[in-house]
Amino acid sequence: MHELSYIIDIVNAVQEEAEKNNIRKVKKIIVDVGEMSGVVPYYLHKYYPEAVKGTNLSDTELETNLVEVQIQCEGCGNKYHPDKENRYKCPDCGERKGKLLKGKGIQINSLEIEE
Repeated sequence: MHELSYIIDIVNAVQEEAEKNNIRKVKKIIVDVGEMSGVVPYYLHKYYPEAVKGTNLSDTELETNLVEVQIQCEGCGNKYHPDKENRYKCPDCGERKGKLLKGKGIQINSLEIEE
């Protein structure tokens, strides 16, 4: 499961950020998970308690937001969510070529901290 390596990377990044910015207490970590990332949020949540065990993040909450894929059509510029029933074509002009705008990766969106 590659979700384990993702959650370990997230925990390490949050710990580094907290230390660098003198953040005493992180309450919540909010992570955006792209629809095309191949990452299953369920497994991020499953592995999270073990990843934070024994760290200063052990009592934090993990929240994940699924980010839908958005494509910008190269033909007409329309922004849309690709649809299998439409063979992933632009719903406005039928073009198949497009630029992926969002929904591919996984990233930390924000942290909720206690001041």
